Amino acid sequence: MKPLSASVVVCLLLSACNRTPTPAPAANAPASAPVVTIAAIQAFDAPPALESSAAFAAIDAAELAPETEGVVREIYVRTGDSVPAGAPLLRLEDREAQLRLAEARARVREMEALLRQAEARLGAEGQAAVERSADVLNAQALLDQAAEDVRLAAIDEARASRLRATRDISQNSYDRSQSNLLSAQARLRGARQQVALATSTARQAAHGIAIARAQLASAQAQEAQAAKRAADAVLRAPFAGVVTGRSASVGEFVSPQSKPLRLERVDPLRLVFALPESQAARLTPGLAVEAQVAALPGETFHGQLRAPNGALDPASRALSVEAEFPNPQRRLKPGYFAQARIVLGGSQPLIRLPLRALDFDPRTETYRVWTYAAGRAKLHLVGLPRKRGDAVELPPAPGLAGGLSVIVDPPPSLHDGMTVIAAGKQ
Repeated sequence: MKPLSASVVVCLLLSACNRTPTPAPAANAPASAPVVTIAAIQAFDAPPALESSAAFAAIDAAELAPETEGVVREIYVRTGDSVPAGAPLLRLEDREAQLRLAEARARVREMEALLRQAEARLGAEGQAAVERSADVLNAQALLDQAAEDVRLAAIDEARASRLRATRDISQNSYDRSQSNLLSAQARLRGARQQVALATSTARQAAHGIAIARAQLASAQAQEAQAAKRAADAVLRAPFAGVVTGRSASVGEFVSPQSKPLRLERVDPLRLVFALPESQAARLTPGLAVEAQVAALPGETFHGQLRAPNGALDPASRALSVEAEFPNPQRRLKPGYFAQARIVLGGSQPLIRLPLRALDFDPRTETYRVWTYAAGRAKLHLVGLPRKRGDAVELPPAPGLAGGLSVIVDPPPSLHDGMTVIAAGKQ
């Protein structure tokens, strides 16, 4: 064999220096010991929280139907459309209703004209203006004048009677003064009759005004009813929301029992979940609530806790809880299942480890974690973990603390105290 050249020896030495050293197997490790990958446990502090499965639901949801029956003429929306409050959704055939409305409006205009005519004779005050009407005032003025004439004629007749008794005036003069008195008294009676006639006429006019006003009110009521029937032909959104159902088509006959459209308010949404009785005292309105949904992986949505239900479910002994979540972009949908987390005050220590270090035993339905120390695997039973992406979070426990190592992707053959070989660390 030829001796190696100096350059080849140098290359071999450099290659050996650049190699990553493989962790040495544990002392006395048997040849059959499994090779595992380990990762460090991270310790941190976080606010304490309560977790529960939950579901999003609309704050308001309504099955909509027109208030009258008829044939559908137009449908303005489709399933999934967003509509503001008051927006027209559906219109029924309304030609007959529009004709009745036009007729009612014409009737109102007619009654208004009749009322104006009645008020022109007496004034808008009606019965209260009877004594102050022009005809009554004129008749009263004539009555007052006639009464004054009677008073003066009576004085003149009394003076003439005295003078006649003393033969100071002639019989003709006395007869003339007596005739004047009788004429004045006749005019007084006529004036009284004229006042009564004027008052009666004014009262009839006032009664006519009252009748005209009643007829106008009746016509206006009929107009309002006709307007309502015309308006009822249009189904409008009672609140802003999203159309989530449509079961009618143009030309179809619908009634108030048909419920052709469904509308849901989706901003904000409510998150509904239940917590055990033991946690009820820890809940106060306004606590921050976080939610994650499978449809939007990796995203966390934020809301606020509303007042919890005042009573427990007698069957499950659970407390029904709701949180309100803003949803301006409509990314959350009613019906989405979510993992809810109510953030409580203060802080608590937690540990974080890779999701692949978590082992589930289907026989006992328990979660397990394997730690690595001095070449051996140690089994730890843990509670329900909280998943965060590719990691899980747990409260610290004996043997599970920050800085320790856990086995990633533990092999099925692993058992407590088993010797293992750490081939690498994540």
